[in-house]
Amino acid sequence: MGIHRKLVSELEAVETGSVAPTNINDYIAHHKREGEGAFATFLEALAKKLPTCKFSPRGNNKQSLYVYLPNDLYAMGWVGYNDYRIEGEGTYKTIAVYSHTISNDKYSSHSDQHHMLMSTNPKRAIKNALSHLRPYTPKELNDCFAYPVVRKVRDTNRENQKKVEDAQTAVTQHNQLQAELRAVVASGYQFVDADFGSKVAAFLNEVDEYALQTSEVNMFFVRAYLLNDQQMFDVTFLENAHNSWDYRVSTDPAERYTADTLPEHLSGKLSVLMMCELDEYVDGVGIRMNDGVFYVNQ
Repeated sequence: MGIHRKLVSELEAVETGSVAPTNINDYIAHHKREGEGAFATFLEALAKKLPTCKFSPRGNNKQSLYVYLPNDLYAMGWVGYNDYRIEGEGTYKTIAVYSHTISNDKYSSHSDQHHMLMSTNPKRAIKNALSHLRPYTPKELNDCFAYPVVRKVRDTNRENQKKVEDAQTAVTQHNQLQAELRAVVASGYQFVDADFGSKVAAFLNEVDEYALQTSEVNMFFVRAYLLNDQQMFDVTFLENAHNSWDYRVSTDPAERYTADTLPEHLSGKLSVLMMCELDEYVDGVGIRMNDGVFYVNQ
């Protein structure tokens, strides 16, 4: 099943839309009324420990909340109070913390519980939350998007190669090939059949275009976001984007730029990608995977 990620933009749309913004105190009061003091105590402590975080409902039953920072791409995770056992009957409620940083090996990696820690003790639950509710790092975001980007690069490369093969076939299987080759020898490279001549020209053009492409495609991962009303860019690297079996996400710390310091080789291509559809790979330029996530060809 894998990790379930929630876009902050979707949560913010709810919080700033027609629905009233989530008030954590309403949730605390609700669970106190329901006799669920442990979860109420946990929520009170969590709100104090994470004063810059926001909360948004996960479902309509007040049993769980997303926890996020408004400038992040994805929510850090969610917290909830329910029976989260795989075969639970709803009789054993625990305080759960769900996050991409959790690997609970008591459960299969394909289950939601693999990314959850559960406790009946509010203090233990707070420790779990503070240890694991963390923003996605640039490397983690790069890992999220890298494989579909690599597939786009690979598929585009295959399409370009097919163009060469199709253009070559149009020449080699043309019924005027023998006559034209005889004419080439006899007349000093003047084509007799105009259609064949145009296909030869197209073939040579495709060969030349393909030859200009680098055999290796390396890309910059760029996450654009606003921080204190200033445009920021986190930049890291994706190596071997042409190879779906051997691509490598950089483990080096991301470089952070402002709009004024962003290198020109990135800003120019980002301007092009901003005009493209999501998930549209532009050969030699890059791809826009999300409103704030770009991969730019080196």
